[in-house]
This record gives sequence, C-alpha cells and structure tokens, in this order.
Amino acid sequence: MKKVLFATTALVASAGFAAADITFSGQAEMGIVGGGKDVPGVSSYTGENAGGYGSDTVFNNDFTLTVVGSGQTDSGLSFGISVDFSTEAEPDANGNVALDNEAVFISGDFGTLTLGEIDGAVDKQLTEVNNAIGQYSIGDDETVHAGFQGAYGDGAYDNQILRYDYAFGDFGFSASMELDDTDTVDNGYALAISYKTDMGGVGLGFGLGYQYLETSAAWAPGNLDKFLAAGDKWAAGTEVDIIAATVSADFNNGFKAGFEYTNFDPSGAGNSDVDHYAIGLGYSINALSLGASYGKFDTSGADADGYALTAAYDLGGGASVVAAYSDSDIDSGVYDDRDYETYSLGIVMNF
Repeated sequence: MKKVLFATTALVASAGFAAADITFSGQAEMGIVGGGKDVPGVSSYTGENAGGYGSDTVFNNDFTLTVVGSGQTDSGLSFGISVDFSTEAEPDANGNVALDNEAVFISGDFGTLTLGEIDGAVDKQLTEVNNAIGQYSIGDDETVHAGFQGAYGDGAYDNQILRYDYAFGDFGFSASMELDDTDTVDNGYALAISYKTDMGGVGLGFGLGYQYLETSAAWAPGNLDKFLAAGDKWAAGTEVDIIAATVSADFNNGFKAGFEYTNFDPSGAGNSDVDHYAIGLGYSINALSLGASYGKFDTSGADADGYALTAAYDLGGGASVVAAYSDSDIDSGVYDDRDYETYSLGIVMNF
C-alpha cells in the first residue's frame, strides 16, 4: 500500500460533541515511466501483455490526497476514518479520481481495531527491504520486479481486513482476519510480532509472522501471481501456510539494510513449498539517497528473481527528483528471453 506522508492542514468542527479533527496530506508525481514489452500490469506502467501499450516510454502524472478524520468519545476512546483520493487511470491516460485504502478505526488502552483496505498483521509488523532502506520511485520499480514478495497473503479474498494492534514497550503485536464472501473456502487470518532495539549504536528491527489462507482462484505468492500464467499457479482450494521473518538495521552513518525470508507451504498433491528471500542496502549523504534491493522466489518450477536500483535527490520543501530501474528474470523455458525491465524518472512532491 502506497504511503502518503508529510505536512497536514487541520480543520476543527464542533456541533454538540467532542472536537473532531480532519487532516489533509498529499503527494503528486510527474515524469516518465517505461519498460520492456513483456512487463505485466503490476505497476503504473501497463506493459504490452496487460493493455497493448507496447514498450514505449510514456508520461506519468499522478496524485493522491489523503484525508484522515478523527475524534474522541466522552470516555476517552479515539475513533476515525482515513481514505485516499487518487487518480484512477495513470499514466497512459488522464482519469477520474477514485477512492483507495479506505479504513475506519477505534482505539483505546486496549489497543487499536481497524477495518478496511489495510495491511494484514504480517505486513503491518514486518518491514520489507524497500521500506527498510527507504526506496521509492514514480514507477514503483522497487516493488514491481519478479523477485518482489509484496503483501504476503493479503488480498487473497476481498481485500477488506479487520486488524487488531497493540504495542507494549519496544514490542508490537497484530492479529488480523480476512473473510471469504463466497462461503466456499476457509477464512484467512494472520498473527505477527515485532521488536525494536539499539545495539552498539545500530538501530535494529525484527519481525516474525504467520498467515493462513485458502485460495478461491488460481494464486501464486507475491509478484509471481502477476508474472505467471494461471496454469502455473496453485489451484482454487489450496490451503497455504505462510511463515515470514524480517530484519532491518539503521547504522546511523547513512547506511541502512534489510533482509526478508518467507516460506509458503501449500496443500495438495504436486504442490511444493516456495521460499522467498530479499535483501536491500541504502545509503544517504546530504540530499542524495541511493538504494539497491534484490529478491528471489525459489520454487520447484519457474524460479524468479529481480532487482531494483533507485536514486533520490531532496530539493527541499517536500520535493525530490527520483530515478529508478528494475530488471527481472524467470528461469523457465516458457518465460526465458523475455524483456522484463522497467525504468522511471521524475519529481515527487509531498504536501
């Protein structure tokens, strides 16, 4: 889920109840994106296989306005809603505005309960390598290559997730559930914990999680689901146990690093485990930030890996020039010798 941060404007309203705050934040992008003719539709660049747009470089303009409303009951419970207003069709055509990442929450001493289009427990508590090292780009190159794992088992149902979060000291805990609306497969659920500490001047973060799902259609982990044909995925009715762990490190000298490991264990005759590994390294000096990440799916069939390189220069005031490149490879006779490169260059503006 794309995060939108930075400066906010607040409106305060009162009509016989406790004061409620509405805050606005936003992000806009402009530039160019492109890629090889075989790139699936997993990024802002659609690729030939997804929409017939070929491998030409295209303009990209995009914006997201995030609205967060919050209030408090007389007994001290906090509650609220958050939603993104984003351009619907980008970058190939100007489009209408669509709602995204809608969520409502209630919070108190017991923790926080959130319902909506949100991260599940594992994705909430674990830190993917691109986030650990601060990678970002206008074409999402760091998250679209064939070696990117993504959101573990989130979205395998209707993408409406109920999650409970609780923090105690340096520990964080989350539990989540995603229901099957069709009443044909088991509901999905997840549990995860995180821990942050400082050791020898290095800020360390650890995450460990478990997730269960049952597929209602052909499904594969992470970006394999975008790159592989339906016949190469796990069939509907496959039960999948997911165990994941991440480690992140901030060396407080400009260097950051991250590591991920995930095991996907499917049921059913002929289905084999899939292991995913990812590593990333970032470096920042003054206004310049550089990042490199690599991920690999180790399967019994078509192994897939990919990497991304990113660079950003902070112009100040919330604006940055960003550039990125990614490349993917799938080790299978069906997918060999295909062009899976992506690239992007542009300006990101945060408000």
